[in-house]
Parts: sequence; C-alpha cells; structure tokens
Amino acid sequence: MRAHRHGRAAWGRRLVSAALALLAALACLSCGGKDGPKERVVDLGGGVKMTLVLIPAGTFTMGSTEEDLKAVRQKWPEVKEEWIALEKPAHKVTISRAFWMGKYEVTVGQFRRFVEATGFKTFAGKVSGSIWATGATEGGENIAAPYPWRKLDFKQTDEHPVVCVDWNDARAFADWLNATDKAKPAGANYRLPTEAEWEYACRGSTTTWYQWGDDPNYGEGWCNAADATPKEEFPDVPVFNRNDGFLYTAPVGSFKVNAFGLYDMHGNALEWCQDWGGPYSELDQSDPTGPASGERLVLRGGSWRYLPINLRCACRIMRHPADGYDVTGFRLVLAPGP
Repeated sequence: MRAHRHGRAAWGRRLVSAALALLAALACLSCGGKDGPKERVVDLGGGVKMTLVLIPAGTFTMGSTEEDLKAVRQKWPEVKEEWIALEKPAHKVTISRAFWMGKYEVTVGQFRRFVEATGFKTFAGKVSGSIWATGATEGGENIAAPYPWRKLDFKQTDEHPVVCVDWNDARAFADWLNATDKAKPAGANYRLPTEAEWEYACRGSTTTWYQWGDDPNYGEGWCNAADATPKEEFPDVPVFNRNDGFLYTAPVGSFKVNAFGLYDMHGNALEWCQDWGGPYSELDQSDPTGPASGERLVLRGGSWRYLPINLRCACRIMRHPADGYDVTGFRLVLAPGP
C-alpha cells in the first residue's frame, strides 16, 4: 500500500513538472527567450504561412575598412570609387534588442495572398513601360514595367521571391500584417529592416565579405547570382564562372543557410531596407535608423544578376523609392516597440 501511494505521488510530481515545462515553453514562445523556439510561424490565411527567425541582440562592425576597400579595388580594378565609398567609414553598431526577421524573402505566394486580401495594386501594375525598371530611373524619367510582379517575362512559382515591387509596395505588405496578425507581441510591429539590422543579420556574427568568407569564388550551393548559367542564352553578358543552376530567380531556401538561420541574404532578390541612403558616421551607434529623409533608399544583398562584388555584406545600393526592378524584392522584420 505504501509503495502504491509512493508511485502515485511520483506520477503526480512528473505531471506537475511536465505542466510547468509546457508553461515555460509557451512563455518562451511569446517572448522569444534564449531557451525557447527560434522560429515564429505567421498564418497569412488561405493556407499561406510565413516563417520568422529570432535574431539575437549584439554588436558588430558595419561597413568596410580601408583595408577591405583596398582589397576590393585590387580584386575588381574596374570598380567606381563613388560606389564603394558609400561603405566607409567602418563603425561599431549595437543592435540592442533581439528581433524577428523573415527566414526567406517574401514569396510570390505570400504577396499574392496580400493582394487578394486587400485589392492592392503595385506601382508596376498601374503604369506601363520597360521590363527592367519601374519608377524613376537615374535620369529621372518615369518608366515602369508592363510585367508587374505576377506577370514577368520569366517563370516564377509561388515559392520564388516576389520581384518588381518598390519600397512603398513592401511597406504596404508590412502594414497589412500589422493590421491582421493578432498574435504578434504587444507593441511589436512589422516593417522593413533598418540597414544596420540587415547587415548584422546577413553577417551572422562573421566579419568576412560574405557568409562563407572573403573569397568571391563562392562555389556551388551558396547563392543565386550572375554565373555561368545564362551563358547559353546570353553569350555576351558578363558572368561569374560558377553555375548555380538558375537563370533567373530561384525558389527561396534553395541555397545554404547563414549562422542566424536566414536564407538568400546573398543574391536571388535585392532587398529593400527602411533607411534613406546617406553617409556613415565614424562614431559608435546603437540601433541607427539612417537619415530622416532623402532622395534614395538603401537596398542590400545583390540579386540573381549581380556579380560577387555586389553580394558582399557591406555593399550598399541606393534607389528611388518607386524603382521596382525585376531584381528588387524584400523581407520583413517584426521588431519590438519603443
């Protein structure tokens, strides 16, 4: 009889312990604690979901040092000085709070779900012009693609990154999520990543040019960029002597993941950031957000038709907010409130 009571007591303790463990796990899920899940799945409705990855707080060196830029000039003598000058001075940046970031670039299927739910029309869907760009070109001429995101001149599935979207299109998608995701933590908001958040997440605690090191000879399996794949169709186009297997965009997640659990931070689709473009400060900074205004916004990461020089973690590209090229896409962050 005594042994039976002891067995029931032990079983009860195990049950209580299991219940407490479950509560702790649920608490970690809501707060993103270090011992909890590192991913957050968002239901967009209609069977469409989006996965976010928890990016820890930390400090890193943003931009390129003079030594880095000297090596860039030696590697690519044809590079224009005004392009790489945007990457200096290198400076210390602290990301003071953890945040969630899209595990993948926003896909065609996810963007379609947003459009079907809201009736939203992208800029490229409202005007006509060139396949290569939407919005204002470098010369200020207002042109746009007759092929908006859903009707490009190359094939995409729902698993490919949405492209031909401009900065305002991406922000509209974030606004929709803020209005519809009732499960997001109190005070948190979906938005485009700041430039600092993007570079920090891309580096994944590394200090090298790319997530795999400093060698632009990235090898197979790392990213989708300008390589030997298009040689047959476009024999005169300058390409890097690699074969990633994709002529245009690739389905998201087709290549290796970085240290923070993010895919396609190099290549595939160029990604809009929240920040207006501007010069860097040499001072240490915490959670910088860029200039309050400007003419051009920052994009990061390179794309399917960019060469390795433009795939580096520190590379900055600036475009008009209405530019929605066939290489421009985005991913979102879910960041804590003030």
